[in-house]
Amino acid sequence: MFSTIIVLFTLLIFGINGYTPATPLIKNMYRGGIHFEGPHWTQSENALYWVDITGQRVHRLDADSGNITTREIGYGPVSWEKSLTKKKRVIYVFLIQRYISLFYIFNSLSLQTGTMGKEVGNEVDLDQGTLYMLDQYNYLNPMEKLRPVSISNGIAWTSDNKFMFYIDSPTRNIDVFDFDAEQGTIRNRRTLFSFKANNVTGVPDGMTIDSDGNLWVACFNGGKVIKIDSRAGKLIEQHTLPAKKVTSVMWGGHDLSTLFVTTSRVGLSTAELGLQPEAGSLFAIQGTGSKGLVENQFVFDDAANY
Repeated sequence: MFSTIIVLFTLLIFGINGYTPATPLIKNMYRGGIHFEGPHWTQSENALYWVDITGQRVHRLDADSGNITTREIGYGPVSWEKSLTKKKRVIYVFLIQRYISLFYIFNSLSLQTGTMGKEVGNEVDLDQGTLYMLDQYNYLNPMEKLRPVSISNGIAWTSDNKFMFYIDSPTRNIDVFDFDAEQGTIRNRRTLFSFKANNVTGVPDGMTIDSDGNLWVACFNGGKVIKIDSRAGKLIEQHTLPAKKVTSVMWGGHDLSTLFVTTSRVGLSTAELGLQPEAGSLFAIQGTGSKGLVENQFVFDDAANY
């Protein structure tokens, strides 16, 4: 009887599949950025790419060696980067247009790109943006999917492609649509999760989904990443970071169990920077017990000539 109790206690503490830390580990992977954004994990390279919008740089973290390399762009603010595939060739595209706010790949045939209104200081013209669907044939005249929007940000799909989750940041909501994968159409928009109703500070920014179907959302001006049940719309977890302006999230690592988080220091005063010396860093959250899904790559036969 006593030995049985010990075995049960051990299973409760360490778990059947191994020990999972009660408190995930948050590591600073790289600091010194201005406005880090757009993390993108490439499984074939076992590497993370992300951009510094204001600093006009693209960074690459090699997960095997831990080395970080940087490419200076120098043509203006860098918006997003994704990998485009033609056969076995991978081409990285840097969108430098100031008012492109979102760039998510749905599958090998299409991607979603979103625009925002003109930004002056910390103010953005509301209801001036559009969510588009783009493929290799309509990239000069992409298809409008949703308008008006203010700042298109996070997008994620369920693994069965029946639902699409979407963030228009100023609304402070995470919305869900019924999604038709064959036609690429969205309908029946409704609010899944409200920052206001759930007393979550900041605004929703970048977002990703895990293999269990839960959403992980960056809270800009909220200093944390939250985990949301995408079926019930309930807040499950909150992970506080030492930086208030959390911009985006992306699963990566060998088994996609590391959550990479980008942050910004744009607009912080000298006093605020003194309290947040790690603002403008790339962080990695390990030990959440969750894993991501392999991100799709967009096939673009004419990418080299675009």
